[in-house]
Amino acid sequence: MGIILVVFGAWVVVKLGPSGEAQFSATSKAPGAVVVPPGVLNAVDGQVRVDATRRDGGLVRLVVAPSTDARAMLTTAAVSTVGAAHYPSGTLDLHPSGTGELPDVSTSDVWRQAVKGTGTAELVVDQARAPETVVITSGDTTALTDVTVSLTWADRAWFFEALAVATLGAVLAAFALNDLWQGRVQAAQRVAANTETTEETA
Repeated sequence: MGIILVVFGAWVVVKLGPSGEAQFSATSKAPGAVVVPPGVLNAVDGQVRVDATRRDGGLVRLVVAPSTDARAMLTTAAVSTVGAAHYPSGTLDLHPSGTGELPDVSTSDVWRQAVKGTGTAELVVDQARAPETVVITSGDTTALTDVTVSLTWADRAWFFEALAVATLGAVLAAFALNDLWQGRVQAAQRVAANTETTEETA
């Protein structure tokens, strides 16, 4: 058990780094927008950075709004929804749905935050107004294709927690190895004592 804790804790320490950063990503091939619902966006009590990158280098826009407003905007539009984030693989599930035309999100005032960029854009969302939804589009009614979405959470406490697990595992492993060594020494001493007694009797 101690060795398992050491290996797991050390691996997580290396994976997260001192900043305690965990990143998850996926590439959407289905045409349409990409939606990050509150079940994923607000899963951790801390800021989450959402990055979107278009392979063709075109315009990309990220917007965030209360989930009810975002759903009302999209209705039957073609979207790929982030279903889950998987650790430690660092992957996201994407579930395509809908076939309707995308609305032009730039004409609506429901969005609390909005950013855009050429080829790539980044949006940082806190949890103060959860539940919220992030929508990633081309900035107009053109459907996105081949866009990579990344979600990044950072909490330095995770790094220190993993370090504590590795340290605890090292302590347990040391005690276990010491017990095994002492057991072997005592067994060897008993064998030597029995051999000596047998020789004296003979």
